[in-house]
Formats: sequence, structure tokens, C-alpha cells
Amino acid sequence: MTPPAAGGCQCGAVRYRLTAPATWTGYCHCRMCQRAHGAPAVVWLTVPSDGIVFDRGAPQWYRSSPEAERGFCTMCGSPLAWRPVATRGDDPGIDIAATTLDDSTAVAPQMHLWCDSAMPWLAIDDHLPRKPQGRAS
Repeated sequence: MTPPAAGGCQCGAVRYRLTAPATWTGYCHCRMCQRAHGAPAVVWLTVPSDGIVFDRGAPQWYRSSPEAERGFCTMCGSPLAWRPVATRGDDPGIDIAATTLDDSTAVAPQMHLWCDSAMPWLAIDDHLPRKPQGRAS
């Protein structure tokens, strides 16, 4: 995916554009993402923190765990983003829910994360790498 890419929430109250290319894309099967999105997996793309501009509205941030917060639209409730709350000097970036892009077909996931909590009834028929937990596992 090459910038500029744009997207937003379901109702259009929040619109964003990416000004930097994605540094990572992948499926997340963790229980927090499953609950937050009401889906068995979520495809995320990571951009540098300064690589997203909110052109209309902005997400409301909710502290979903001690490590991270999630951004959503206050009008329609669409989950849009995830970001860590503490950084250790380097920029971990911000994750954008890939299907909120206007053209989400441009996103090609690189791997599956948190496969230890993947739904057993979801058949995954690809050859992407799988991690039992996060990126470092």
C-alpha cells in the first residue's frame, strides 16, 4: 500500500488519510480484538504515529488494557485504531483497522498473531506465518 490512502468510520464522522506507508500488516486473533470488533480476527496495518492525519473528526480513545488503548467513532461506534500507551523511546506506530480503508483490498496481511486464542471453528487456509502470541513470540 502506497500513500495516500484514506478511510474512516461507518458513518463518516471520522475520516483519515495515511501519509506514510504501512510498516506491518497482519491478522490478530487475540481475545481483546475479537471482543472489540465482534469478529474472530482483525487485520491491522501499522503506520508511524505521525503517518496518519484525521481530516474529519477524531477517534475517541479508550484504555482497553494496561498496555494499549483503542480508538473508535463516538457517533457510530466503529473501531478504528489501536496504539500502545507507553513507548520506550522508539515510535511503535499506530495500528489502523485495515477494513476501515476506502480500498482495503490494497492491504496484504503478512502473518497471523495470537493464534493461541484463534477460534477453532475458523478455518484459516493460507500459508502465512503464525505466531502463538504477539509479534515477538
